[in-house]
Amino acid sequence: MTYLQARTANEVLKAQERRIRLQTLKGELVDRARAVSLVFRLARQERDAWAGWPARVAAMMAADLGIGPHAVQSALEKYARQHLGELAELRTEFR
Repeated sequence: MTYLQARTANEVLKAQERRIRLQTLKGELVDRARAVSLVFRLARQERDAWAGWPARVAAMMAADLGIGPHAVQSALEKYARQHLGELAELRTEFR
C-alpha cells in the first residue's frame, strides 16, 4: 500500500466516523444493546399478557357458552401455551 492509498483510506475512515457520529446525534442510530434490551422486555410483556389472558376471559366465555369456567380456562391455556411455544421458536438476529 502506498502512502497516498493509506492517506486516502484514513480520510475515508474519518469521514465515515463523522457521519456515524452525526447520525447518532440526530437520533438516527441507536445503541444495539439498548435496542435488544427493549425488544426483549416488550416480548416478555407480550408473552405475560398472553399467558394471563385465559384466566381473565374464561369465566366470561363460559357464561356465554353455558359451560364450566374451568374447562374453558384449561382449553384456552393449552392452546395459548402451544401458540407461545411456537412463537418462542422464532430466532431474531440483530446485525
